[in-house]
Amino acid sequence: MKFSADDFKRLYAEMPDEELRALVREELSEVARPCYDAELARRGLEVRPVRRPVRPIVTHEEPAEIAPASEDLSEEAVQREEEEDLAPAAMFTSREEAQAARALLQAAAIPAFLEDDTAAGGGFRLLVAVSYVEQAREALGAEQAE
Repeated sequence: MKFSADDFKRLYAEMPDEELRALVREELSEVARPCYDAELARRGLEVRPVRRPVRPIVTHEEPAEIAPASEDLSEEAVQREEEEDLAPAAMFTSREEAQAARALLQAAAIPAFLEDDTAAGGGFRLLVAVSYVEQAREALGAEQAE
């Protein structure tokens, strides 16, 4: 799934200021960077220096789970997610594309999580509760068609 400049413009326009500032410009693709810069300028925001935590060296290769960007999920959705197994809705080679897809699903009220499986030679898996898999794939497919 490829994202265009228009996709990034829409995504960044929908992000709250703090979430937008939390993005690391250097990690954005060449298509996303100008959209990010334009959105910051439009809002009159300055980029804060990123403080990266020091991470210990990982000696095992278990996939790391990435928490959802938004914590304002409904209580019903959280309870549903806690009771159900997670299943992959899509795979991505780029963290940026995976995060954009996760944001798209969360905007559609579908709780979604990213799992970084790059250490094991995989990519970024977008996980949803089993009952949301078809709905998530439809939402992602509709975005691809636009």
